[in-house]
Order: sequence, then C-alpha cells, then structure tokens
Amino acid sequence: MNGKILHLVGSQTSDYYYGVSRVMYAPGCIAALPELDHLVLLARLDGTWSLCTSLDKADHAERLSLPEALGQLGREKIACVQPHMFDYKGMVSTRSIAELLDIPMVGSPGEVMALTTNKWQSRAVVASHGVSVPKAQLLRPGDKVEMRVPLIIKPCREDNSMGITLVQTESDIESALIEGFKYDDQLLCEQFIPLGRELRIGVVDGEDDELEFLPVIEYFLGHKKQPIRTSADKISSPDGTANGMDFVGGDRQCPADIDEVLRRKLVDMARRSHEALGCRHYSLYDVRVDPEGNPFFIEASPYCSFSPKSVIVTMSRGDPKYNDTDIFYRLARKAIREHQPIGSSNQAMGMRSRGVLKVVRA
Repeated sequence: MNGKILHLVGSQTSDYYYGVSRVMYAPGCIAALPELDHLVLLARLDGTWSLCTSLDKADHAERLSLPEALGQLGREKIACVQPHMFDYKGMVSTRSIAELLDIPMVGSPGEVMALTTNKWQSRAVVASHGVSVPKAQLLRPGDKVEMRVPLIIKPCREDNSMGITLVQTESDIESALIEGFKYDDQLLCEQFIPLGRELRIGVVDGEDDELEFLPVIEYFLGHKKQPIRTSADKISSPDGTANGMDFVGGDRQCPADIDEVLRRKLVDMARRSHEALGCRHYSLYDVRVDPEGNPFFIEASPYCSFSPKSVIVTMSRGDPKYNDTDIFYRLARKAIREHQPIGSSNQAMGMRSRGVLKVVRA
C-alpha cells in the first residue's frame, strides 16, 4: 500500500468511548497489520490532538490544536483513513478529516453515520424501503408513553446499549425514562419482540462490486432474566477505568444455524438496509427474530475497527476462504481505487452514482 494508514482514535467527549477506542479496538487493528506503516491521530479528552506512529508513544506525544494536527497531516503521505472512534462526535464530525485532507477512508462518511446513529431516523428510512421494524414512539422530556408494555426504552443517539431498559410493567416506565435521558434528550420507545433469536448480520463489498452476505452471529439470551443485550453483555471494566476494559465473552455462535427461508429474509433485509441508508463498503445490523421466524430490524452499526475482535473479522472466520485481514485489505484497496479527489471531473459523477442497488451474493 503506497502510504501510511491514518487511524482516528480516542474521544473528546467520553472517557468510556476513549477506552473503547484506544484500549480495546485500535491497538488490535494496528498489531494485525505489521507490514504497513501506521500513523495515529489521537483525540484527547482535554480537547487536544496528538500525532504518533504508535499508541505506545501517545502518552508522550505533543498536544496540538486541530488546525496544527491537520497541518502536520497535510505533509504526510497517507494511503487511507481507518476510523476507530465510537462516540457521536467521533463517528460523525471527526470522519470529515478524511474529506478535509482529500484522502480515502474505509467505511461510511460522516453524514451516513449521523443517520444510522439516530435510531428513530434510521428505522424510518429502512421501513420506507420494505424492512420490518418494531412499532415505536419517539419520546422527548415531558412526553407520555403511549405504547403498552412490554417495551424497550433506549437513547436515540447512543451506542453500545447504554441506557437501555426492558420495561415489563407500567410502574417501571418512569425509572426507564430517567435512565435513558441520562444519555440523550430523545428516546426510542419500541415494541418488545419476544425472543426467538438474537442475530447480527452484515454485508461487505465484494471484489466484483456485489454485496457479500457474511456468516451470521447468534447471541443466546434464553438464560437471562431479561432477554436483551445490554452494555454489561459487551464490555466490562472490573476496576472502573478505561485501561481495565475488556470484552465480555458471552454465549454466541458463528456461523449461526440458519435455514434457507430465514437466510433469504436476512439477506434481503441487509441489502435493503445497506442501500436505503447509503452505507459504504460494509454495514452491520442487529436483528431480532420472533418465535414465528419473522426478523425485525433493531438498529444499524456501520462501523468496524478490523481488529481481531471486531464483529466483521469474527464473522469472516465463519468462512474458510478468509483470514483476519483479507476484508480490510479488500476494502482499503477499494477505497483508494474509488476515491475521487476534490475538483476532479469524476467527482460529481461519483456522487450521482450513489444509491444504485447492488446484488447480494449470499
């Protein structure tokens, strides 16, 4: 690859997401690609930025303003950008750094991330394209819940199942609202889909430009008192610090045992959702299947660090043709190949071509 991989790491809004990015995901991606040259742009909680060739050197790196950091990046030879930021600002506005520097980026641009991070808006978009979603209500402070229990209440624009509550009695609604509003001023109140199966599905761009449906992950929740995935099922920190963060193993299977009828429904859901939301290169979706076998879109997750513990890498291990880095290299090459420099004659044509439906290879 002709140039360095620029990794966007850290958070300026959340100690939790700073740890998820710097401690849990970005180091694994960098370590998995030792043959490449790397450059890290670290967003710090104090509002400053640092540039370093290794996260091991980040603590002693100079603290810069964003204009200073961009100025230094402009003198670097960068092949493409790989984002590893999971707070709202990091997933949305920080991705514009790739556009400002006029360099390719793996994954969806900031405007797509703004849409997909908003659960109310993204579910409306996919529903308009024929994807099944649970009934729901948008709540702001002071609004009355009009839906009947059981239901799910969760922040509209928060990731990693933070602030989510399964409400099974009306007396629990108030505490669920209080918990949700800690994270956002808009909440999604959603019909609870009885547990049949809890799945994560995903698609990636193939070498032939068709969308490839990845092996499915199934999470087993039947043993839980509340059969939903919460933040405690994903990440733990026994000592309460970012450096102590680690993944929760959980009970899951990949590839999941999926019959052909359900598989066709999932492939169709992934294709419609990917195209409706305007995702680029790849996308992931949480899906709830009811006891009758009907899948429901729960939310979109079009982000991946491509570390050995990332979801897309985990899914790819269900297909023997892949090793842990194959999909990253494919998508990085594609991002570089398809990048339209600002002002080029092909840029406008490339923008107009977005949204063309692709075939999904299952």
